[in-house]
Amino acid sequence: MSSFTGADLIADALAQLEVEHVFAIVSIHNMPILDAINRLGKSKIIDVRHEQAGTHAADGYARASGKLGVMIASTGPGTSNTVTGLYEAQYGSSRVLVITGQAETAFYGRGLSYVHEAENQVPMLAAVCRRVESPRHINQLGSAFTAVINDMYTGRGAPAAIEIPIDIQYAEARPVQVTLPSNLAFAPDVGDIDKAVEALGQASKRIIVAGGGVIAANAHKELLALAELLDAPVLTTVDGRGVIPEDHPLCMGNYYNSAGIYNAIQGADLTLAIGTKFAVGVDGQFAAQTPPGKLVHIDIDGNMIGRTHHAHIGVLADAQLSLQAINSQSHELSPNDGQFNAKLLESRDGVRQAMRGRLGEDWPQVMDCIREKLPRDSVFVRDQTISAYNWGNQQFPILEPRTSINPTSGAIGPGFPMSIGAAIASSRKTLVIHGDGGFMFHATELATCAQYQVPLIICVFNDSGYGVLRWLQQNRFGRINETDLGKVAFAQMAQSMGVPAQRIASVEEFSYAMDLAMQTSGPYLIDVDMEHFAPMEISVMPKQKSEVDIRG
Repeated sequence: MSSFTGADLIADALAQLEVEHVFAIVSIHNMPILDAINRLGKSKIIDVRHEQAGTHAADGYARASGKLGVMIASTGPGTSNTVTGLYEAQYGSSRVLVITGQAETAFYGRGLSYVHEAENQVPMLAAVCRRVESPRHINQLGSAFTAVINDMYTGRGAPAAIEIPIDIQYAEARPVQVTLPSNLAFAPDVGDIDKAVEALGQASKRIIVAGGGVIAANAHKELLALAELLDAPVLTTVDGRGVIPEDHPLCMGNYYNSAGIYNAIQGADLTLAIGTKFAVGVDGQFAAQTPPGKLVHIDIDGNMIGRTHHAHIGVLADAQLSLQAINSQSHELSPNDGQFNAKLLESRDGVRQAMRGRLGEDWPQVMDCIREKLPRDSVFVRDQTISAYNWGNQQFPILEPRTSINPTSGAIGPGFPMSIGAAIASSRKTLVIHGDGGFMFHATELATCAQYQVPLIICVFNDSGYGVLRWLQQNRFGRINETDLGKVAFAQMAQSMGVPAQRIASVEEFSYAMDLAMQTSGPYLIDVDMEHFAPMEISVMPKQKSEVDIRG
């Protein structure tokens, strides 16, 4: 083997991109790459137990850090396991790169049953990636890798993949220099900014709707500065949480789709929307919630501007550069109408109180306990589960950007592995709330947590089944079916894999368990037996048809 190979090229390129961790499962078709990464010593390999979990972990890593998330898989079955994780990353505009092997070039495409042969791997990956490359000669490897990276980092984030035939991994190569494209290509048009500033100046009852694109652009400081300048209340999407601290007086929270809040904001004469596509939700029930007043829509992806709602002024540009440009003309802007603001903030407080009241006696105390004991900069991850729907996605205060993660696609199961990636990325105590149904999808990653002493608190809210679907079935059919899973002893499961854990059955026990978890340097699992807690009112998906994966 030569002194510098195709595998070395990949290891060196990842180091240039300052990728500190990669997730992987070793295989005969990726061994050279993993060996090269370890020899170089610039990136640490995290050995996951399943490729889907590894891809979700890479996604959580990317969202928590803003860096590239990487999963290294084997060709064929290993790569097919990554597709669900790439699907979620695509839905969440997350920069996740899957690097996989392929049959050696002499056999690729000949149908000779080469082990792990996957002739249609590229189109399979292309279904869930913005770009897929498949170099067929060592001289193509460097350009293929840089093309993938450039595409991922141009405009809105997206996942991508590269398959590398095994003989190319072993072949003699030359290093490639990797540089990221400049965001200056997405600087706003001066005329568009002037129009936006003029519209903001003419309005006196303005609201801001901030999505995940603001966080992706690292524009939270600029957004907060503009909100304070305008004295404008800020509503966020679920992925936009953290753009403004949720204990800030101007933060309305993730309540745009709440009927009470939506009715209250109807007096607005302008909506400034930044980095959001206005997702219409299940059954399209939010499609009719037209932003009030004149809509000024800023997004780095032109396909998003005006897609759901007509934009009176569209600004195709990077969110940070756009907000900087608007803030530079702050002398032309005056604060909001005080009575309008007072009405909105009163509505916000009323909705928050009403939602808290529906949680029953115990669950508000559980939520408050987590917020009290969890550091302000800890990442809070939710899977799709009753606790997320009823308090995690809206009521639990998010205080900093990149500390709120949830499956954007609505899938259940990604929460746990995403939280592993987030904890590794941040090196800080991280907490995930999960239902027992979704947790079973990736429960084996407890072994990964133990192996690497991941600083993660895993809260499994255990109702022995798919609780939300039970509620939906009872309301729609008067009976339940296929939603009972039996009560699993998750604390014993965790302990068997080296993760300290306990089952709890009261608020007091939960508080004590949180103290132990915070004192533990590595992972800790809390199995919450919901049977012993006062019930909460479930109020999700009121329509007759549901396409969101809400089993947990």
